Amino acid sequence: MRSLRKVLLLELNEVNWRVVDQLVSERGEAFLPNFGRLRSEGSWSVQSAVERPPLLDPWVTWVTLHTGVRPDVHGASVLEQAAQTITAKRTWHYASEAGRTVGIFGSMSAYPPPPFAGFVVPGPFAPGNETHPPQLEPVQALNRRYTQAHNGTKRAPGFLEAARSGARLMRMGLRMHTIGKVAAQLVRERFQPHSRWRRVCLQPELNFDFFSDLYRRHRPDFATWHTNHAAHFMHHYWRAWDDSKFEVKSAPAERQQFGEAVPVGYRLCDDLIGRAMKLIDRETILVVASSMGQQPFVSERYADGKIVVRIKDIDKLLGLIGRQGIEDVVPTMVPQWNLTVPKPDQRAFVRRQFESITRQQGEGPAEQAFAVQETHDQLTITPLGLARNMAPIRYEFTLPEGQRHSAALDEFFAMDAPTVKQGMHHIDGMLAFFGGGVARGKRMPDCTNLDVAPTLLTLMNIPVPGAMQGQRLEPAVT
Repeated sequence: MRSLRKVLLLELNEVNWRVVDQLVSERGEAFLPNFGRLRSEGSWSVQSAVERPPLLDPWVTWVTLHTGVRPDVHGASVLEQAAQTITAKRTWHYASEAGRTVGIFGSMSAYPPPPFAGFVVPGPFAPGNETHPPQLEPVQALNRRYTQAHNGTKRAPGFLEAARSGARLMRMGLRMHTIGKVAAQLVRERFQPHSRWRRVCLQPELNFDFFSDLYRRHRPDFATWHTNHAAHFMHHYWRAWDDSKFEVKSAPAERQQFGEAVPVGYRLCDDLIGRAMKLIDRETILVVASSMGQQPFVSERYADGKIVVRIKDIDKLLGLIGRQGIEDVVPTMVPQWNLTVPKPDQRAFVRRQFESITRQQGEGPAEQAFAVQETHDQLTITPLGLARNMAPIRYEFTLPEGQRHSAALDEFFAMDAPTVKQGMHHIDGMLAFFGGGVARGKRMPDCTNLDVAPTLLTLMNIPVPGAMQGQRLEPAVT
């Protein structure tokens, strides 16, 4: 194995070979040509997460992939939890300590950005805009703004605001081709309002422009780039694409409006793989991975699909039930929020307040309205979804003084997701190696997300620490 080999890790969240195979079967190999190249010109495997519910979430499985140790060792359990509570080093820490340059873009739990030789742009759910170097903060500010606009927690920038930032972003790598795609999407929405779902594709397009510019300028020894768009489409639109596993079939209008979302998401992944293949040189191995996969969301409790309930105005809600001791409030993946409450007694109070919230549909029994998870000084609060929309729906709150308050659902919450939940997590994801020296057309044995970190370090000729619990894979790199 050559010394000082470089690695580019392309992170396609929850993408899996089963969906790739189904799309190729339906539409032909030309629909996903670069996934085909990974198999015919590289080495590949089915990679499975070692986690099981309730830990089968990307903010856990990706940390396992980056650390090579199990969740009971690394400590990750919620999205963008405080950095000091994740107790294992990530692959990028080992690379930096070995004197290698590092470029991180969008990977989970990369906040706050370490001051590596290279660049770090944390994920779009990070609690702040900080980057390394600070000159990249406009990129992160744009990422977080659009993520929060999509989540309904902030408004999208207006035309003039976007135009003012456009020139600066072009200097940071934004291509005219991508600007044209943004403009075309806005025009499309005027005539086809239901096509708004395609906006999700614009964020990875923009981000890969920025990343490509950074990568060409820095040529880091170890780099990562992450996108969540395909996972989003599977969660929301799987049934609209393929309802064969669902008891309740997709309505014609749903199929017409959203049936192309999953195929479009995978086609974009294929395009991004092709762009990454063009970025690497002969000394660089492209690694394409997901830390787990997805499957159809089939649930006896949610036979018709789960209706997502989100908080409309977190400040208004906290103003009602009390915000004693809450120092930070950060939206993460819809519909979750992270609340930082450092003092244990105040944290216990806030937790009781949320756990005491109940809701009632029609004449049905009262049921719990929130799930609350405590991780060190953070509370992750999640409004629970609904099996049916049976009006009236009322929520009961306990005020700080002890009185009860009753409110209709729409006073504090919204059910504005375009579809019910249609995809759920599955342990099987994907892994592929591509580049100079990688065995061509090699089907590697199945592996786990524990095996990726020691393999990446080995590819870069960095010693694998004894703490790592995975196995080094053999993509036959010479």
